[in-house]
Amino acid sequence: MLFNIRRPSKSIVFLACLALVNGDLYSRATKSKLEGKKIKNSVYDFIIVGGGTAGCVLANRLSAVPEWKILVLEAGEEENIDYDIPGVPSKDFRPIVWNYRTERNGYSCLSRPGGSCEVRTGKVLGGSSVINDMKYTRGSKKDYDAWHQNGQIGSLDWKFENLIEYFKMSEDNGDYDVLMNSFYHARGGEMHVQRFKYTDRYMEVFLGAFTELGLRAIDINTNVAEAVVNNQFTIANNTRLSTNNAFLKPVRHRKNLSVKTSVTVTKIIIDPNEKTVEGVLYEVDKGKEESAFAKREIILTGGAINNVKLLHLSGIGPKDELKKFNITSYVDLPVGLNYQDQVTSGGLAFSLGEVPAVSETEVIEDFKSWFENRSGPLASRGINQISAFIQLFENKIAPDVELVLEGNYVRSDKFMLANISVQSAEETHLPLPYYNLVNIHPVLLKPKSKGKVTLNKKNPKYGRPVIQANLLKETEDLNALVDSIDIVLQLLNTTEMKRAEIKMAPIDIFPCDRLQNRDQWNCIVRHYTKALSNPIGTCRMGYNSTHSVVTHNLRVHGLERLRIMDASIMPTHIRGGIYAATMMIAEKGSKMILNDWKESKSSYFEN
Repeated sequence: MLFNIRRPSKSIVFLACLALVNGDLYSRATKSKLEGKKIKNSVYDFIIVGGGTAGCVLANRLSAVPEWKILVLEAGEEENIDYDIPGVPSKDFRPIVWNYRTERNGYSCLSRPGGSCEVRTGKVLGGSSVINDMKYTRGSKKDYDAWHQNGQIGSLDWKFENLIEYFKMSEDNGDYDVLMNSFYHARGGEMHVQRFKYTDRYMEVFLGAFTELGLRAIDINTNVAEAVVNNQFTIANNTRLSTNNAFLKPVRHRKNLSVKTSVTVTKIIIDPNEKTVEGVLYEVDKGKEESAFAKREIILTGGAINNVKLLHLSGIGPKDELKKFNITSYVDLPVGLNYQDQVTSGGLAFSLGEVPAVSETEVIEDFKSWFENRSGPLASRGINQISAFIQLFENKIAPDVELVLEGNYVRSDKFMLANISVQSAEETHLPLPYYNLVNIHPVLLKPKSKGKVTLNKKNPKYGRPVIQANLLKETEDLNALVDSIDIVLQLLNTTEMKRAEIKMAPIDIFPCDRLQNRDQWNCIVRHYTKALSNPIGTCRMGYNSTHSVVTHNLRVHGLERLRIMDASIMPTHIRGGIYAATMMIAEKGSKMILNDWKESKSSYFEN
């Protein structure tokens, strides 16, 4: 039997860990064959905690080595085809979502339910790649290069010029005009990227209006500062392509790959003397725990919120914080600090006038079209396909805000929209391609405000983590959003918008209705704040354990054989969604692991 033990003395420690987890079952000198088999079946080379965006990529890459035995543990269920219809916003499917909320504060989300904002991440194989908007935006070169300022990382490996190969590694770009730029784009990877072929009248109107404001239609992934974009999406045959569908499903047949769903990892098993990670405990049913052990490494890919919870429960985090919960501290690290999420606001919407009514029969027929041949309006995201990237601050050569367009169908008599609440304007009543109202959300791509994540005070093990997001705490963030709203309002003066008779929608903006001009928009943004559910930073990468959690090789400071490989390691936000960047991190991380272990043949002790 093989155990991952570097020194002969560690075999005693490892067996002691087994004994602690399973009583005296495995500490007996004369184990039965059944007991021996159970131990053998619970030992793997690598354990991936979280089968989400990054976890599926890692499972594919690591299981490609036939001698390695890989285990993926995912709290969610298998992905359903219903989630793959582009025109249906799957973030509303509650069973596949971690539905977290931020804590109340005095400067954001004031008129949202409970005075807090929702943070929704994916709880399903494929993670947030199953519920996100599928947009393929990488961020700016300036974002990645900035991570190296003041030597914060201690390595140049994460400069953009050294990362582009990992973006391209999994990319299969299907738009030839984009693919012509071979420095930025590639074909042949697992993740197919393409624009939707479906367009409608109002997409053309808004594209034209932004062009009138001086924005060029150009690929945003080529490090440009401003652009109006008919976005590329991670789709194949007009179907959502999650990392589960792209990376994991095609290799599920591999005999060395095990995937367990509907299980929650509750603790990382640590040898306190050697400061080495040995395995994990996970629950199949509430209260029923099983164990798994890693001969080589454990890799966390649970995201910026769930990683924090698991690490804290395992004794890895701020010592003073863990002390509040009577948790023994093994490594004192700033886990949970540096929380960042992109932020936007509701309350800014345009009405499209007399849009033909949408009948139930029409929608049913469109669903049939999609299921039968992947065609029709549902093989698109309507006006949501359009966005504009704008630069507010000079000399940055990178966008500061993305103007995200979101269509919605609001039912009202004769389509005369009147006194619509912000909530009604945002609620999804029909699939995305059917809309008579367009919300424009100015997304602050690189916010200054930072927060933290801690354990639930009443129920640390099963309760939702406490997210003190501090959205809009920094006045600079508020000012940037309001500045971008001023730009959006200029659309109303364009020829395209006037010709289409598009006007401001009469949104009920209480309690801001008595204010005027900038004071009113300041009020609206603070009251109707929205978190983008792109959390990062809680396990940030850096060169020392005072200000960071992992090294530039993604190893947790002060512990052996534990790495983190998802968006939680990002020191600061990038100017785009975190989907493409998370895949890149997983690609780069898997290459690190392959390089570290492919030459090693003496990493475990044979017993």
